[in-house]
Order: sequence, then C-alpha cells, then structure tokens
Amino acid sequence: MVSFKVLYTVGYSLSLLTLVSALLVLTVFRKLHCTRNYIHANLFASFGLRATSVMVKDALLERRWGMEVVQVADWQALLSHEAALGCRAAQVLMQYCILANHYWFLVEAVYLYKLLIGAVFSEKNYYRLYLYLGWGTPVVFVVPWMAAKYLKENAECWALNENMAYWWIIRIPILLASLINLLIFMRILKVILAKLRANQKGYADYKLR
Repeated sequence: MVSFKVLYTVGYSLSLLTLVSALLVLTVFRKLHCTRNYIHANLFASFGLRATSVMVKDALLERRWGMEVVQVADWQALLSHEAALGCRAAQVLMQYCILANHYWFLVEAVYLYKLLIGAVFSEKNYYRLYLYLGWGTPVVFVVPWMAAKYLKENAECWALNENMAYWWIIRIPILLASLINLLIFMRILKVILAKLRANQKGYADYKLR
C-alpha cells in the first residue's frame, strides 16, 4: 500500500511541475505579457517556492532526524545546531512563501478592484507597489518570527510551537490578508451590483466583464 508520505511528495512534485510549466508559458509568449499575467506569474512563483521548500525541509528532516543513531557521535551530530541550519533555512523559506501566497492573493484582489473603480496612477507604478506588497510584506513578519525562534525556541527544525505567541507573529498577518480579501470581495460585489442596477453592463465594458 502506498504510504501517505509518497503521495504527499508526489502531489507536491506534480504541483511544482505544473507551476513551472505555467510560468514558462507566461514568460515565453510575449502576447501574454501584461500586468494581470505578471501578477499571476508571481503568485505561481510563490507557490513553486513553497513546494520546493517543503520538499527540501522534509528531505533534511528525514536525513537528519530519521537516521538510525548507533553511536554517541551520532547523537551529538543529531542534536547540534549546525546540523539543523539547512532545515531551519527551509522552514524560514516555507513560512515566507506561505505569507507570500496570501499577499499575492491580496494583490490579485486589489488589482481586480482597481480595474472596477478605475486608476489614477500608471500600470507600471502600480506593479511596483504590487511587488512590494507581495514579496516585501512577508519579510516584515518573517524576520521577527525568525529572531524569536532563534532567541527563545532554538530547537531542532523550528517546527515546534511551545510558545504560541511566536506562532502568531506569522499567523496574524495571514488572517489580516484574508480579512482584507473578504472585504475587497464584498466591495467588488457591491460595485458590480450597482453597475447592473444602473444598466451599465455593456459588451464593450471589458472591466465589468
């Protein structure tokens, strides 16, 4: 019978392969080069990095903490901080990518909302802000979480959450992004309903479509 770990790894591998294929399509074909698809590409990239970090972390965990301990020297290597550096780096990358996932979803919502209400700034200026929001915002929260884990819970692969206050450093921003997404979604529905009631839905109105 196929183990859960095998299915888990196969699922992440297929997801990564699909994401890389989608990124290639969006980057190779020039006709697809536009702000909307750039945003999609960044979202795909965050998922791809997340899948990669998860597989690397699991491989390092299995190699280091799944090894058969036969000598005292093995115990010392197993428990040393140096042995866990690679696993912790993958853990930090994974947490960063999880945050990036949520904030690129937020960028998608902001972009759709901007299309509906109109824009004042150029697409180029907006895209720069999207990059800051999608890739920059997670750094603001991952760095304090990493510092807290290093100073207060510097054990194994940083996967344990003995003090939940440190865990909330990276979970509150996720909840905040999800809440803002919900509010934007409700606002978008309100705008669309207002346009429908005003009989402004025309085939030429590509933004509404």
